[in-house]
Amino acid sequence: MYYSLGDLIWLFLITLAVWYFWSGMAAKDRVRRIVKAHCAETGVQLLDDTVMLTRTRLKRDRSGQVRLQRQYEFEFTSTGERRYSGIAVLHGQRITQIQLSPYHLA
Repeated sequence: MYYSLGDLIWLFLITLAVWYFWSGMAAKDRVRRIVKAHCAETGVQLLDDTVMLTRTRLKRDRSGQVRLQRQYEFEFTSTGERRYSGIAVLHGQRITQIQLSPYHLA
């Protein structure tokens, strides 16, 4: 059985899409767990137990290798009355930034 170049290209694109989806789900779960732990350490509560992917791009890391950088947004509360937003950045396999917006203390 022989495959044409077009068949191989389609196979490659489908494989790439499946890999991107699979790695994206794993990254999202990892970020959610880390953000939840960070919120618990800070004394706030992660709302809806979820993070949302807002940006994906290619960026060089400290060693000069090109890696995917994913930015996630999430919401948290400190008093239970108001929602505040936060940002978490995953660069490759490392969390490089977790930023909470200013919030009221109880």
